[in-house]
Amino acid sequence: MDLMTGLPLLWAQAQSAPANPSAISLLALKRWCGSLTLSSPQPVPDLHGLWALLAGLGGLLALVLVIQGPARAFRQLVDVPGHVRLIRGGILRIRRASRMVAMLIGFMVLSWTGAQSLVYSRDSGRTDLVALLRSRALGELAAEQGSLAALTPLRDVAGLADDLPLLVAAALLIFRASIEPQRAGEDGTSPAGLDRGRGSPGWTTACWGIGSLYVLYRVVARAAGSPELPYGNCLVVETLLIPVAMALVDGFLLAWVLVELRNAGLDASGEGRLEPLQPIALLPAAILAVVVALPSRYIATLLVLANDHLPTSVQATGLGAYMRWQLGGWGLADIQAAGIVAVGLVGAVAWTRGGVGDALVGYGRMLAAEGGHLVAVLVLAALATGALSAAAYAVVLLLPAQSWVLGAADSYAHFLTLPVGLWTASVFIELAQRSLPTADAAGTSTQSAAALDREHPPVHDVPSSISAPAS
Repeated sequence: MDLMTGLPLLWAQAQSAPANPSAISLLALKRWCGSLTLSSPQPVPDLHGLWALLAGLGGLLALVLVIQGPARAFRQLVDVPGHVRLIRGGILRIRRASRMVAMLIGFMVLSWTGAQSLVYSRDSGRTDLVALLRSRALGELAAEQGSLAALTPLRDVAGLADDLPLLVAAALLIFRASIEPQRAGEDGTSPAGLDRGRGSPGWTTACWGIGSLYVLYRVVARAAGSPELPYGNCLVVETLLIPVAMALVDGFLLAWVLVELRNAGLDASGEGRLEPLQPIALLPAAILAVVVALPSRYIATLLVLANDHLPTSVQATGLGAYMRWQLGGWGLADIQAAGIVAVGLVGAVAWTRGGVGDALVGYGRMLAAEGGHLVAVLVLAALATGALSAAAYAVVLLLPAQSWVLGAADSYAHFLTLPVGLWTASVFIELAQRSLPTADAAGTSTQSAAALDREHPPVHDVPSSISAPAS
């Protein structure tokens, strides 16, 4: 696929000859950029997604073996009772964060309904589906989609900026909260003793300002006929500005999810009042978290926009070969597989004050204390995400080929995997909490207290590292 000649030419080739390899590879890029759905760039079935998943999990396991040692890592890997407690703990956090879950589902349904209404009568949807099924049986396509979805267990919580109604509501809430004076008697801490963390004014302004501009950009892109691929070719500077803006709004929305799930495990009285500024206290660490959770999202956006400004001579260079592999080959899946090694950082971010260094230190501590459990959790998350996604495609694609069927299959797959993503994030938060340093208030050593907490993890105790500072 010759991406260096420009995406418009490639688009024309794809529409005129839906069976050629260029059409399939472009379709894979469109589905990833448009709906965070990994798809095979090959016209024939391939097991590359499964091998990439195993390679990513193997890389994480190797890192854990180095940090923890084989004996301790093996004990945690086969700790079935511990895995059961993690499953229950993750589900409990989600149940107690029911407000957030209801909001996510409601906004997802609203966003999907609006998107489907805009593409209901487009012939390209039927053409794309026919191209996928031309050389694949339904079972093969479902299994392939499931293996690729397993590479992105956090796609539904780390890419929330694609949900425009949710992003609009978030920007409005942040703006309103930023101009309201702090209420009388409010000391900056939550009832559980957590630092409420209203965030710096600079990050607050950036969130609602850049969030509003990103919504406008998405609306203009759709009006210009680019609903899936990033819209550019305006100014050279948008090549960097758009991926950065996307990472910022993704990071803020992920921070909101992390705050809700974290507080759900600390507040014995249930959900408190919605604090739209509290997630800002987790920036910029939350931005780093979305980048490591979905690295291909930002790399693909950057390269698609940069392609509009690069000369055709780049095609013969190493950069051109890399762009062809990244955008037209298995680069999207391979980069996502590499990100599995660091995806547990998402849990560590929830227990920081927003510093990138704190998040990295917290993740290292998490690997040392709970690395074996982390590998097991990712295996369970990958299995659940893959199985549910495969089931969604196997059922929805039984319908006759219509313009909306492929988009509906992608959307229903995301509906089914959203709880898995929330559960995965919840368990990451739990593992990061277990690895936090504990105060030595009664003569017990920090190491002994940490070991005791891992055997009997606290449910509502506030770790000393994030409690409100003394006045």
